[in-house]
Amino acid sequence: MADNAKRVAKNTLALYFRMIFLVFVSLFTVRVVLQVLGVEDYGLYNVVGGFVGLFSFFSGTMVNAAQRYFALSLARNDWKTVNKTFSLILVIIAVFALLVLILCETGGLWFLTTQMTIPAGRMMAALVVYELSIISFLVVMLGSPLQALLVADENLSIYALVSVFEGLAKLGIVYVLLAFAGDKLIIYSILLFGVTLAVQGFFLWYCLGKYPQLTVHIYSKRSEYKDVLGYINWNIIGALAQILKGQGVNIIINLFFGPAVNAARGIAYNINAVVMSFSQNFMKAVDPQIMKTYALGEAEKFRFMLVISSKISYFLLFVIALPLMLNISYVLEMWLGTPPAHTDLFAILVLIDALLSALTDPLCTAVHAVGKMKFYQIVVGGASLMNLPLSYGLLVICREPWLPFAVGIFISLLMGFLRMYTFQRLYPFSGRKYFIKVYIPVGLVTLLAWGTGYNFFTDAADLGQLAGHSIGCLLLSCIFILLLGLNREERQLVGKIFPMGKVLEKLRRVKGE
Repeated sequence: MADNAKRVAKNTLALYFRMIFLVFVSLFTVRVVLQVLGVEDYGLYNVVGGFVGLFSFFSGTMVNAAQRYFALSLARNDWKTVNKTFSLILVIIAVFALLVLILCETGGLWFLTTQMTIPAGRMMAALVVYELSIISFLVVMLGSPLQALLVADENLSIYALVSVFEGLAKLGIVYVLLAFAGDKLIIYSILLFGVTLAVQGFFLWYCLGKYPQLTVHIYSKRSEYKDVLGYINWNIIGALAQILKGQGVNIIINLFFGPAVNAARGIAYNINAVVMSFSQNFMKAVDPQIMKTYALGEAEKFRFMLVISSKISYFLLFVIALPLMLNISYVLEMWLGTPPAHTDLFAILVLIDALLSALTDPLCTAVHAVGKMKFYQIVVGGASLMNLPLSYGLLVICREPWLPFAVGIFISLLMGFLRMYTFQRLYPFSGRKYFIKVYIPVGLVTLLAWGTGYNFFTDAADLGQLAGHSIGCLLLSCIFILLLGLNREERQLVGKIFPMGKVLEKLRRVKGE
């Protein structure tokens, strides 16, 4: 376990350096882009680009499938199976890319031009954004197996490096936008498309050099695709549910309220993406370990990793989300000047949703490792699919823009319990023990930290107060996590992964003596 902890630590640190840089870049970029484009054009870009993103449910499914098969094969150093899986997935993706292109240029184009709420005089710009979004999506989808291989091989340093380049390029785009006098939305879309091509081109060049043993072979027999397609078919339910929750809800918000509310939602999800990166970077490093531990048949270690990764992914998100939620109004004013209406409420609701999802995300990884997707996706994916129709139905009854976010929170809470229920049907695993080991300590930490923080560290009025509130919340959360959130064995493992964990563990020992 020590070697695995060191590997997780190395990959986590690489991703955290990436994250720290990208946090500052993305926050600055969103601020300037919102100012340059304006609220309506910013919302228009989010909803039109998001409409194309509806089809990413399939590419997400393919990436999950590729990571699973790659990780299981690499654990056995079986490059023959890696090559076969890579070839099969690449062919499947190419076929789906063609179908997406046809659908987008027919039904999708009709929906954009006749059904969506587009401000007067902005249809041409919307069409340019739409076409470039389609091409970008296809390029990213075709390159996704390469990124899946890098993650499965735990080669995350290069992944972090490319992300830093991408962040710098997007920062450069901001200054180019300031210099141009033409239609800034069209220019923004063209430049982002150029960044996408550069990033995917680099991944292709790097992987060809890094993995010379990687080959592509076209398999003509349908039987060759049976296993991969069988795994993918049921995963499509869950992936589709996630996309409908994100981009689908974005579209119905556009239908009911227009692009200004889309802008508020887009900003809320930008905040969520920044905060989520704290836990997602950890999970990106630990996911291959969960897969490989299962492949090697180490049952006790596998179950322990599920518990500790659930806690850490939640706590990493919580320590950042808590001061942000308690001081969201000042943060938005400092960041954006005058944010769009509803942004503060949207941001809080999105972060609550993210916390609930992060709590049981490792169970989702475990199900992918086991590979028995049918029952899991029928139960969990079926519940998740209710997000869009429930949101639409409630908006018809009561036109309140926060309702879809409340539905998302309810569905995420329900899905957590359904994940426990289904996984214990697929593997020797006790949902009751998991609840006691994860939900109870996490709940105690959350209630105590939130209650104390609400009384002492809320509604900052200036930057100094915000800094003080953030530090106070962070220290308070860490104390509660150390005392109530983690047991002795978990604290020791955290100390190996995070340098600060070692300091806290030593302080705890000194206090105990």
